[in-house]
Amino acid sequence: MYRTISLYDLINQGIGKDKIMSILSDFSCPLNLDVEHFIHEKAYDFKRVGLARTYLICAQPEPHCTYLAAIYSLGQSDVQLSDDIKPRHKKKMFGTSYPIGRNVKTLLIGQLAKNYTNGYNKYISGDILMGLIFSRIRDIHILFPSVVTHIDCKDDEHLKKYYERYGFSLFKKNGDMLIYLLPTNSIVKAVLEQESDSTEELLPIG
Repeated sequence: MYRTISLYDLINQGIGKDKIMSILSDFSCPLNLDVEHFIHEKAYDFKRVGLARTYLICAQPEPHCTYLAAIYSLGQSDVQLSDDIKPRHKKKMFGTSYPIGRNVKTLLIGQLAKNYTNGYNKYISGDILMGLIFSRIRDIHILFPSVVTHIDCKDDEHLKKYYERYGFSLFKKNGDMLIYLLPTNSIVKAVLEQESDSTEELLPIG
């Protein structure tokens, strides 16, 4: 059983900054120190100024036992389309060949990682983590439609295979980072299929 808690809700419920920072300090991700740094140093302020929403996924493997198993954050960004982008490539990346301009606003999955403190990462799989993120994106999309969802990641084979498993496609390289895109409508479709299949884990797209 999983419960997703928004950092936004914790702050609005009047939980003090010291308590919230104590909760966030329990997060550890030795596999990605950038994510760990974000959670410890930036997540609270990013929420306060509206740059991103951070979500804490708590696992409840048994009554009265709750562990911070993973985190993710969502925000807004954009990507620039070149004039020479081919219609077929555009269709794959954005799910449409409709004129959407050169500067395309995106829904950004800014951070996602399991919490390795005390082995809490074992309480959640990569499939369940992405499934929970996709479900949140579906809910956001209903209120505020977006053409495409994107992730920036390092040029790491493990990360690339993980994102590609769920249908993300490499759009372009930006410095030392890779930009991966997935039409948001494809995410909505995957969530609907998951719900109709009534499984716990996300079905890969494609």
